Amino acid sequence: MMPDLGPDADLPQILGNAFETFEAIRQLARSYEVQSPDLFAAFMSAAVAAADGRDAVMTAGAVPKHTAGIARIGQPAPCADLPEVAASIAASAAGLGARLDEAAALAGTSEDRRACHDAAAAARQIHQLLAFADDTNPR
Repeated sequence: MMPDLGPDADLPQILGNAFETFEAIRQLARSYEVQSPDLFAAFMSAAVAAADGRDAVMTAGAVPKHTAGIARIGQPAPCADLPEVAASIAASAAGLGARLDEAAALAGTSEDRRACHDAAAAARQIHQLLAFADDTNPR
């Protein structure tokens, strides 16, 4: 979901991409939340956490005023099962959280550092909510 920006990406690029990725995760989680009563709460909570992450990014002074558009996320195949979708979102959120933790070191202001830390926390929450579907991730 979050394209690799490379090691030379600056803070505005990372934050702009994080904004788009959180929005894409939110939309994907919302589209799957009604497909299973058993997973409704996990997908709904992940969508809320993605909105929180997106909003946290927007508090940074370094965030670009205009993003390039909503991130194009890999849509699971129509026949993808819900655990597969959850695992995909969880993996993307884990990568996003790690990238935002690294981005905090690039932040020149406390406002930008706080935004990175808060957004990273939201990404970790999404991962925690949906990582149950990843058989390689003990819970």
